[in-house]
Amino acid sequence: MTDLADRPELAPELRLVPHAFRRTFGRPARGVWYAPGVLNLLGGAVKVPAKWGAIVAGDGRDDGLLELVSVNRPVERALLPSGDVPAWAAGVEATGGATLMCSVDLPQGSGLSAAEALRTAVGLALRDLAGTPFDEPHAAALDLPGQRLLVVDTRTRRGEPQRERPFTADLDDLGAALTAYHRAQDPDPEQDAVVRAALRAGARGASTLVDPPGRPAVALVDADLVPAVKKAITKAVEVPPRYLTIVPGPFNTAASR
Repeated sequence: MTDLADRPELAPELRLVPHAFRRTFGRPARGVWYAPGVLNLLGGAVKVPAKWGAIVAGDGRDDGLLELVSVNRPVERALLPSGDVPAWAAGVEATGGATLMCSVDLPQGSGLSAAEALRTAVGLALRDLAGTPFDEPHAAALDLPGQRLLVVDTRTRRGEPQRERPFTADLDDLGAALTAYHRAQDPDPEQDAVVRAALRAGARGASTLVDPPGRPAVALVDADLVPAVKKAITKAVEVPPRYLTIVPGPFNTAASR
């Protein structure tokens, strides 16, 4: 059987992680698993997947421990269960034995729930390797032709958690619901500045995103207004943000970074 790292029909990013596993551990990975980053709108009432996410590759082990190694931080290994877990692996639970090489192509707190993507990818791997039950989260299929979800990573990171206030979503008008959600929360100044600037520039709606340790935001924008909204947001904040543009549609495909 051809090693996953050597299969040319696989996407390059799906070969990279098994290759890193083989280079680190001296043996081929038994499998490779992918989970998309998730845009949690309205406190998670609507989940929209993006093409950026988490990939893990590895094999099982018999001692019941879960060993996680990061492609980008190979010296910061996690061996679960343990009280000493590196920040990039925070939130992952040991529900089976495996050794996994992990790659997450989004920074934590950027707005697309990188930690959730890693937890899901690890859960899928453990399910297949050890037969551990795992409920994969379901994402929504939004049909909003001509509109974009503009995710704004303010680059702000804070140690204290951002509390989320209860909110009942009315999904008849997503733009209005986003703005109502924002006004029901207690946003950081950076998030509030992004939302105000986006609305002034013509966004259909905008809101804070709860994705600790970051303080990101999101705006629903007509496609032809995306450049103007980006320009207005960048002008309104002190640190130039990072932007991700997602096309909400029946197949939830993602646009360029």
